[in-house]
Amino acid sequence: MALEDQYFDDSSNNNNNNNNNEEDPQSPPTSNIDLEKSTIEFKSMAAALENESQQYRLDEDKQDLEGRAAETEEDFKLREFFEDSQRMALANGGKAKKMGVSVRNLTVVGKGADASIISDMLSPLKFLFNPFSWKKNNGTTFDILHNVNTFCRDGEMLLVLGRPGAGCSTLLRVIANQTDTYVEVRGTVSYGGLDSSKWSRYRGEAIYAPEEDCHHPTLTLKQTLDFALKCKTPGNRLPDETKRSFREKIYTLLVNMFGIIHQSNTMVGNEYVRGLSGGERKRTTITEAMVSAAPINCWDCSTRGLDAASALDYAKSLRIMSDTLNKTTIATFYQASDSIYRIFDKVMVLEKGRCIYFGPINEAKQYFLDLGFDCEPRKSTPDFLTGVTNPQERIIRPGFENTAPQTSAEFEAAWLRSENHTRIMAAQDEFDKSIEQDQPHLVFAEQVKAEKSKTTPKSRPYTTSFITQVRALTIRHFQLIWGNKFSLISRYGSVFIQAFVYGSVFFQQPKDLSGLFTRGGAIFGSLLFNAFLTQGELVLTFMGRRILQKHKTYAMYRPSAFLIAQVITDIPLIFFQVTLFSIIAYFMFGFQYRADSFFIWIFTMVGMTLCITNLFRGFGNFSPSLYVSQNVMSIYLLFMLTYAGYIVPYPKMHPWFQWFFWINPFAYAFKALMANEFMNNDFDCSTSAIPYGPSYAAYGANRICAAPGAIQGNLTLPGETYLSEDLDFKTSDRALNVCVVYLWWLFFTALNMVALEFLDWTSGGYTQKVYKKGKAPKINDSEEEKLQNKIVLEATENMKNTLEMRGGVFTWQHIKYTVPVPGGTRLLLDDIEGWIKPGQMTALMGSSGAGKTTLLDVLAKRKTVGTIEGVAHLNGKPLGIDFERITGYVEQMDVFNPNLTVREALRFSAKMRQDPSIPLSEKFKYVEDVLEMMEMKHLGDALVGDLESGVGISVEERKRLTIGTELVAKPHILFLDEPTSGLDAQSSYNIIKFIRKLADAGMPLVCTIHQPSSVLFEYFDRLLLLAKGGKTVYFGDIGEKSSALTGYFVRHGVRPCTDAENPAEYILEAIGAGVHGKSDVDWPAAWKASAECASVTAELQQIESHPVADHSDDKPPREFATSLPYQFWEVYKRMNIIWWRDPFYSFGRWVQGILVGLIIGFTFWNVQDSSSDMNQRIFFVFQALILGILMIFIALPQLFAQREYFRRDYASKFYHWIPFSISIVLVELPYLIVCGTLFFVCSYWTAGIDFNANTGGYFYIMFIIYLFFCVSFGQAVGAICANMFMAKFIIPLLMVFLFLFCGVMVSPSAMPTFWRGWVYHLMPTRYFMEGVITNVLKDVTVTCSDQDLVVFSPPSGMDCDTYTADFQQYATGNVQSLDNGQCGYCIYKNGKEYYSTLDWSEENRGRNLGILICYWIFNIFLVSAFIYLSRKPTR
Repeated sequence: MALEDQYFDDSSNNNNNNNNNEEDPQSPPTSNIDLEKSTIEFKSMAAALENESQQYRLDEDKQDLEGRAAETEEDFKLREFFEDSQRMALANGGKAKKMGVSVRNLTVVGKGADASIISDMLSPLKFLFNPFSWKKNNGTTFDILHNVNTFCRDGEMLLVLGRPGAGCSTLLRVIANQTDTYVEVRGTVSYGGLDSSKWSRYRGEAIYAPEEDCHHPTLTLKQTLDFALKCKTPGNRLPDETKRSFREKIYTLLVNMFGIIHQSNTMVGNEYVRGLSGGERKRTTITEAMVSAAPINCWDCSTRGLDAASALDYAKSLRIMSDTLNKTTIATFYQASDSIYRIFDKVMVLEKGRCIYFGPINEAKQYFLDLGFDCEPRKSTPDFLTGVTNPQERIIRPGFENTAPQTSAEFEAAWLRSENHTRIMAAQDEFDKSIEQDQPHLVFAEQVKAEKSKTTPKSRPYTTSFITQVRALTIRHFQLIWGNKFSLISRYGSVFIQAFVYGSVFFQQPKDLSGLFTRGGAIFGSLLFNAFLTQGELVLTFMGRRILQKHKTYAMYRPSAFLIAQVITDIPLIFFQVTLFSIIAYFMFGFQYRADSFFIWIFTMVGMTLCITNLFRGFGNFSPSLYVSQNVMSIYLLFMLTYAGYIVPYPKMHPWFQWFFWINPFAYAFKALMANEFMNNDFDCSTSAIPYGPSYAAYGANRICAAPGAIQGNLTLPGETYLSEDLDFKTSDRALNVCVVYLWWLFFTALNMVALEFLDWTSGGYTQKVYKKGKAPKINDSEEEKLQNKIVLEATENMKNTLEMRGGVFTWQHIKYTVPVPGGTRLLLDDIEGWIKPGQMTALMGSSGAGKTTLLDVLAKRKTVGTIEGVAHLNGKPLGIDFERITGYVEQMDVFNPNLTVREALRFSAKMRQDPSIPLSEKFKYVEDVLEMMEMKHLGDALVGDLESGVGISVEERKRLTIGTELVAKPHILFLDEPTSGLDAQSSYNIIKFIRKLADAGMPLVCTIHQPSSVLFEYFDRLLLLAKGGKTVYFGDIGEKSSALTGYFVRHGVRPCTDAENPAEYILEAIGAGVHGKSDVDWPAAWKASAECASVTAELQQIESHPVADHSDDKPPREFATSLPYQFWEVYKRMNIIWWRDPFYSFGRWVQGILVGLIIGFTFWNVQDSSSDMNQRIFFVFQALILGILMIFIALPQLFAQREYFRRDYASKFYHWIPFSISIVLVELPYLIVCGTLFFVCSYWTAGIDFNANTGGYFYIMFIIYLFFCVSFGQAVGAICANMFMAKFIIPLLMVFLFLFCGVMVSPSAMPTFWRGWVYHLMPTRYFMEGVITNVLKDVTVTCSDQDLVVFSPPSGMDCDTYTADFQQYATGNVQSLDNGQCGYCIYKNGKEYYSTLDWSEENRGRNLGILICYWIFNIFLVSAFIYLSRKPTR
């Protein structure tokens, strides 16, 4: 909606043409749209306006307006408002943006279905070893659109009709200049005389509103729209009008226009988050697109999910805006009614990418009648126009059998020969000439420039300045964070707990030599904690990608502004996080109690956390897949930790990886914090200087601190000396290192900005199908088209006339449903009664938000939240344990496992839900029948995929699959929630016809339906009509030609329904449905007082007192159709297919195992036998431990995704929770064995720690079991957590315990008694470390290098042996005499001495392996238990 067209300001009015959102304190906000207050002039012109507006509607061809829906009072107010706004805008110096569109010879070439096949674990290998696959392959390309010509003047509306696959969406995308996803686009698209190649600077002035709803679910409706308005508020508003008052005015207009004013503070929601109803969410999508203020609007099936009355209101609002604001409106509608059809000016019919008609709406029907086709009585014109392209639906008049076109090519040829084509092409030539003469794009360009704020570059497509965008996005980010308070509380709760854990483990570090290494551990651990805590940021980058892509096409904001806003919101959140952690942990560590040291600590930690947050964000923004980025992140994180200077000191680094130390932000932060703590800090070694003991107290001059850089006789060691000699750090570089950390943060921020600006991983919202190898069908091929038509025709004709169905009478009485809301409860369903019987089709109708889906959820036993009152019986008996299984429920949301093909999904449903006595071949035959009937035979081997990645079947095809999944189960009762929503007329007709056959075969069913055509409505026997608030308006027979239904309303004072009218639209109009519908009758009260209601109550009592006998199956009811072993085998097989087809996840871990193995192996290359190399051996094992811990993160998203699919399956009782929970653990095992093997091969011998087959074999087995433990542990935690947000804060808390209490960073003896007494012994990593380290060190004989010897001189007159005789009796290691007369002390004799100080023994290796296996088994139990507890979603 060209909202900015309404509010212009002359260039002299610079007081409003500012760049910020500051309000004018002098201007009172105008928060309503009462036009009488707008201007004094308007009051005097009201009558003239009315006459002008009525005249406007009569200016066009009278015949074109015949039958157009009359405008209501609300419509007229809207028209008045826009006309007045336009007049005021022009009076203030603005110019109308009149941009017609002309399309010439448009051919769009797409990738062939054979361009890509379903990926699996071998795909990366095939790509790697087949150089021919490296070049881009488009397969056998095909024409999505073929030589299309069309045009639409400004102020006109063009309706594009066609069946799925006709190319309607592609035409709209290309007109909106979204062409990146296509192989080639030929022909020209002209916008008011401006070529499409020059249109990029005006992105957002021609928008494409997609079919699916895509919003942030935790934002409220008001927040969603207010944000859009902030980004689209023009600079040239009315004089003295502030930005806030403008936003309030437009917001009020829009929500009133679409009847969602009362939902302002309701969360938008999605398939997993409760919020707006489906229809309300669709209206939000439409409203947001209107805010974008484009003169050219392409609406792709935007009425999906709206009831017929609301869809008509929406179409009328488009008409009014097109008339008054000179908008160019192009829309596709599935199942458009005649009322909607007549609102448009022109119609285009597409079939297989070819234009078969384009011209005035009043000539289209006659054109096809003249071709030899016939139209059924009461069939709407749009249904007829699309129906002629379908062999099953079209009716050929006698005498035209041989001349009527059959294929899309024949239809196109007939169109090109027709007089209609000649006339419309002449009209297009005339239009193009007028455009060339008037050059409207010049005026348009001036107006676009005028609308921009002063600081917005005129060459950019954005309305508001970069700073304004950042401000609006920042507020939205804070709203998103606040909308998910649980995650916020979890985050800081986790920080609070971990601060105490860290602080207590490293409590009050001693000021002697033992505090040197543990101080480094406390600092390193603190950095590691913040790194782990920010890993969740990676997952968040993949949420909302489609929203960002949509807003980018609307030119709402620059993607880089989105990133800057994220960074700005990071600062206070991370500052509070670090401060909370530091106030507790820093002082518990016993670090220097100096203000400068403390604040430098906080400043450095904040910089480091910001830096790592943006680094992890970058891994997401530069990657197409979450699993790819997680694997890369794990490798990089391990690299960073290894080369920070703690695990491997700088002098010990090998030259081939030493360079990474200098580009590692972790290293700079570690150096800065180490310098911060060790500066001006001396460490006492009077009790530990070599040699130590009571007999050496008098020999102070001949003792030396056992640390590099120590001076004999000086029993204190300056911290600066330790850093420079042992770690090669300079304390003088502290400030430089802190600055470098912040420079890295800025660098990573810049990289993310580049990624968001130039990379788009969403496929532009376009889905591409992939098939099994060799199974791809030919697309838009005439012969293939005839074959598909034949298959569908035979399937339709051969549908069994008598399907064996086990139906029963399902009744419900006095159903009430109450949900908790803030401040109390809300009644959503109010005393609803009814029944469904075999042989009857019951329609459930009502306006959007009336509670149709809620009622189905309650009847199908899907609700888990709220209170349900009333009773439901099947054959007079309470519902049994098998009710969910024998009930088919087609839900609105299409939730499928993306890694299965269409046929596999259907076969699985048939196998798990049909009776086990039916042979498998018969089940599969039934699946093929359903595939053919649903016109999906050619999609049988296509991957289901998902919309987020852009790979898979389309929205409309997913809806068909949802229905098919329930049909193949042969349910006894069928609930269908909008089964035809989003489908074309023919698909809807096929589905309703098939459902009718099911009903005739004895299946009772109820079906919600939003926009039924007259033809579809006649298939139903009964109607349950709901009003807002979940109250019954009518429940009874529909009757012959809807006579019983319409008669009821006529008796209550409603006008009679004409023969030409659609009864479904008639009744919705009668009860006041729609956006602005009104009714003088209290219909729920009228129903309660009616004779029909009394007869329903009496009928229910009769059914209850005389229940229907059901002897068809005397077996006791079973919750699941199949046995537990069979379920397990089928679920496990399916899980293996899913894992095999996910190379990003599983192959990525293999690559990670190889790379991490090589990195660690070459980091500790050929480790020696000196005393300091004992640490290197331990840290080699510690790095392997960290690798396993990082695997936990990778397992989490997979668990959450699979659990959602399981919940959907479990709701329909496909299988028990036990097969799922066991299978998801077992399916990981072979992949983990390969991963562990690759790591072992790449690292074990490279590091040189091998001794014999026994030690190598033990290391290998222990590591594999440890990987089993880690992944199952991640799955167990994921099963506990409600969502990924919760898990990303709980996992770091648990990880702290795993690596902190394993005995490496803090030795057991140094742990506080509280932790050492029980937590240390509970940690599985402690048993892994003991088993592996004793295994690696038990055979090592230590030979100290010159650098590791502690060198000191004996007192005069004594040699080394004499001087250290007492010392060697109780000390580890040995003392040797050096050639120069000095003594050299080697701290250990062998590896056993080293680990004996940790109270570890190699004799416990078998025990440790057994304990680790027990932990793994315990994890499996936890996974099963928590899957059981969370098996039902909150709904």
